[in-house]
Amino acid sequence: MKKLIFSAFIIAFSVSLYAQPNGFNDIYYDYKGEEGVVALRIPGFVMRFAGAIADLEGPERKLLRSLKSVTVLTIEEAHLYPGVNFAKEMNITNLGSGYHLMLEVHDGDEDVIIAVREKKGKIRDLVVIVGGDDNVLVHVRGRMESDLLENLAEVAGVDELHFTAQL
Repeated sequence: MKKLIFSAFIIAFSVSLYAQPNGFNDIYYDYKGEEGVVALRIPGFVMRFAGAIADLEGPERKLLRSLKSVTVLTIEEAHLYPGVNFAKEMNITNLGSGYHLMLEVHDGDEDVIIAVREKKGKIRDLVVIVGGDDNVLVHVRGRMESDLLENLAEVAGVDELHFTAQL
């Protein structure tokens, strides 16, 4: 009986590891817990709770309720990690199948990559990778409608997300 429970636990844990894009977990666990690095995972029930109690507008509340998890990794003290570039470490080809590249910018030492995975008209994964002087990884999982993201981008003053309506 113990072996069965232990096997089920290992299978459940291994499935959750594959929920992240390929390479994402490698970078996350390489830097998580290091000095000058902020690593944060917010589960979906916390997002839904925040959406229920916060004083939010309709689209904002709907977006929070549609999220399953948010994972963020950022290097706060870049001088401790010279030469690190998350975009190069992650390598866009490591994202795996099903991801669509929405934005890729390389300007000097700065790299920005935004990719999404869509299923049945809803965005299931949104990955933002920033590399160079500022290194940030963000992975948002959920069932987000692309027009909802576009509306929220307008509220936040981010005009660059108009392409999400094209999904």
